[in-house]
Amino acid sequence: MKVRDANPEDFPTIEQIHGKMGLDYRLPNLAHPLFLVRKVAAEEDGVTAACFLRLTAETYLWLDPKLTARAKVETMNELQPAVLAAAWAQGLDDIEARIPETVERRFRKRLTQLGWSRNRPGWFAWSRATQ
Repeated sequence: MKVRDANPEDFPTIEQIHGKMGLDYRLPNLAHPLFLVRKVAAEEDGVTAACFLRLTAETYLWLDPKLTARAKVETMNELQPAVLAAAWAQGLDDIEARIPETVERRFRKRLTQLGWSRNRPGWFAWSRATQ
């Protein structure tokens, strides 16, 4: 097996592998410029695996606990469009938030009102340091 950088000629094979895996999400645009790492594992007969890393922004929100519930909503409604516009200007087409379950239960309605949606049900966010 050889691990190497992926090239556009590998994309149809990656699309086939994705389809055969039966995953519940649409394959992203493999040529998207926010894929900063594109690696494939290849045998003599072709690509057998791929791992791409796409830049994503993790969202952090801090609200002064002294604010009233109404002031918090107004603040979020004012802040979010500016944040989204700045993210889009930097080339980000989505952002994500990792919210503890206890907070998510209380905050779910507000997130929905702000246009957020849960990622894939049953999928959990994991992270790993690169060093």
